[in-house]
Amino acid sequence: MTSSWTDGPPSIGRPAPQAAGHRTTGTGRRRAPARTVRETEELRVDGTTVLIMRSSRRTRTVSAAWRDGMIQVSVPMGLGPDAERDWARKMLTKVSSRQPSGPGADTELLARARMLARTWLGGEVDPREVVWSTRQQRRWGSCTPSTGRIRISSEVAAMPGWVLDGVLVHELVHLKHGDHSAEFYAMANRYPRQQEAMAFLNGVSHATGRGMSGADEGDLEGGPGPGPQA
Repeated sequence: MTSSWTDGPPSIGRPAPQAAGHRTTGTGRRRAPARTVRETEELRVDGTTVLIMRSSRRTRTVSAAWRDGMIQVSVPMGLGPDAERDWARKMLTKVSSRQPSGPGADTELLARARMLARTWLGGEVDPREVVWSTRQQRRWGSCTPSTGRIRISSEVAAMPGWVLDGVLVHELVHLKHGDHSAEFYAMANRYPRQQEAMAFLNGVSHATGRGMSGADEGDLEGGPGPGPQA
């Protein structure tokens, strides 16, 4: 219920109405609400960049979500670096298991690829378009260097985030090196978990009876389907 008056001040001994969200001091003056303090910091967790977002308004809960192609973990202010890293690792495992695949997912995938290019490839490549593809029947990923377009098999969306990053880095490097030369591998291996990601894909291909031979034309073979293309 809201009190109001139009013909003069309220009666003596009756407190004046206060605006919502404000406190009153002993002198009757309004005290401004406490200012919310926020901080952000990027952490490397198991080879993946996680954005830590600290807030003084958050007191007990921790949450995480995909935003702008990166996992953002929101934590209370003053949680401590060790606890933040532990929570980041837990949330990374949880959120990576549900890669975005609905509207806007291609935009997030492009942002993620560009972040990887800046972080590990020195900004030497810049993809124009990165999309999920349900038609990649024999490849994990492919790219067209002349247009800067990269396609990633939707099957990779169910894999750990660091494996997706490995596939993206592989295709990003193909924007500069069309073959699998020594220069190609030297650039791709700047991503710390690149060889681990390729080993993971080799294991999936072996378990499903699919090949994993090297491919030219910027294609990473061994994806879903009856076998690798020649």
